[in-house]
Amino acid sequence: MKKHFLGIDIGGSWLKGMLVSCDDDCSARQLAMECRHKKPVRVSSHLGREATVYDFIQSLELLLRDLNIDARKIDGIGISSAGIVHYDGSGVALCASHLSALMSKEWIDYLKEQIGAPVVLINDAEAACIGAASLDYLSGNVCYGIAPIGTGLGFVVLRNGRRWCEASVQLPLLGSVYTQPDSNFDTLVGVSKYARLGNSNSLCEFFTEKEHENLRNTYLDNLAGVIYSSSVIYGVEEFCIAGGLANAVTSLDWNLESKLEKCLSHYPMYNQKKLRVRVFKEGNQLPLIGAVLLARGNSFVIENRQVLAYSDMRTEQPYDASLMLNKLDTASVLEKLFMLEQEAGSRLKDSLPVLKSIIDQIVPKLSNGGRLIYVGCGTSGRLAAIDAVELACTFGFPRDKVLTFISGGITDAAIDIEQNFEEDASAVPELLMANVSQKDVVIGISVSGKAFYVQSALAYAKKEGALSVMIQAVDKELPFCDYVLPLNTGGELIAGSTRMKAGSATKKVLNFISTTVMIRLGKVYGCYMTELECLNEKLRERAVGILRILFGLSDAEALDKLKENNYNLNQTIRKISIDE
Repeated sequence: MKKHFLGIDIGGSWLKGMLVSCDDDCSARQLAMECRHKKPVRVSSHLGREATVYDFIQSLELLLRDLNIDARKIDGIGISSAGIVHYDGSGVALCASHLSALMSKEWIDYLKEQIGAPVVLINDAEAACIGAASLDYLSGNVCYGIAPIGTGLGFVVLRNGRRWCEASVQLPLLGSVYTQPDSNFDTLVGVSKYARLGNSNSLCEFFTEKEHENLRNTYLDNLAGVIYSSSVIYGVEEFCIAGGLANAVTSLDWNLESKLEKCLSHYPMYNQKKLRVRVFKEGNQLPLIGAVLLARGNSFVIENRQVLAYSDMRTEQPYDASLMLNKLDTASVLEKLFMLEQEAGSRLKDSLPVLKSIIDQIVPKLSNGGRLIYVGCGTSGRLAAIDAVELACTFGFPRDKVLTFISGGITDAAIDIEQNFEEDASAVPELLMANVSQKDVVIGISVSGKAFYVQSALAYAKKEGALSVMIQAVDKELPFCDYVLPLNTGGELIAGSTRMKAGSATKKVLNFISTTVMIRLGKVYGCYMTELECLNEKLRERAVGILRILFGLSDAEALDKLKENNYNLNQTIRKISIDE
């Protein structure tokens, strides 16, 4: 069965659209490759300081007419836009004055009425990030800065497959960095104004004619300064250029990468890492690819959404409604808490058979290069992060092979909690940026089972062929995931406070999963972690002790062996085994 998705990219000068059809079993990568070579339709956006939302709606009418979309059913619409987009993708929250018409809901309502399909928005830099990720351009434990450069400077940071933001800001606003009165990075490196230098209304003359050489060199110096600033502020290791600038230099075969890296060579090296520059030859196509993929992903998760009535949520019922906790003394409260924790822990035994089945499927996925990806909201997300971050130092598991996504963003997740309905938003944009595929394992945690952030992550992961697992309180089959792992914890002493015994049970289950998987992957010999990272004095002493026990070495001999192998325990063990 064919599905039809519309991607729209809104720029200050142009409104671009792409209509794509695909089979229901088409993967994100397959669809991205098809979009990559598809020519978009382009019309004037009619945006400006004096423009109204009705001017923009006229542009949409022209775009829809030129796309001839009324002849077929559209299953979803994804829109890439400059400015800050609401976390749930429902509209534009903030944008530059010349784009102010976009902050009206009327144009979004117009699209919904005309096409009758769900509409979801995303920032253009994030859309470009999705497009680049789907083409396998962004991988590994690297900090990428993705920057569509056209009229202005868009920017998003991707660290180890995760969008780096917090819910209150949502985007790293690099373009808004102040430089001097009435100027910022946006005006400093926006390139569209240079298209007016020649008769072609393109950037050809700016990049090729000698009369513009001084202006061109100044622009390169400014852009190099912005790139270096991104490294200092956000830790960017690879600055990736998309948008109109990328289109122009690619069409001219003009080596922007080498010229910028030459400019950057005059800056001091930050964090002992060389700052790399990359130009995405797809340029303006990337945000459109991202918009189409978002439309596709959004349509799947909407179809599978499970809406739970508050009255049906067992986690909202107290353990014992007759208890008057406020009248109990300290000892009595503690006794109740202890009793309930023991009771909840014993109930996990009922889940061991399904846990075994899940782990037996996780191991081959990770053995073949897949990733372990946790998704959660609030306490569930933080507990997942605690488990995930330990796997590298304890078991030597690659950092780019275990990720955690927390609704609202991960920057302040350890010290703050979502405050703007983030758990009700979709996780599809994050999973698209992480390029989730059939190789991966996605474990979602929502004790109540209600969090759409978790539901959407699992629905999308399952659609892409990843192993999808839901950890929740009750044993109930769900259509959007492969397995449900029930905690069976029952009501809390304080009704609804699932950070308590349900949180404890969640941490235990995550311990069971990650520890058993690491053992099965050969990261443990006997009772010892043989691939731990020697990150501090205690861990070095532990490594010495492991070598002493396994090979009968003295502490001094073990320490010498570790030093010879740069404190790499696994390498040390292999070397000793070969020598013996």
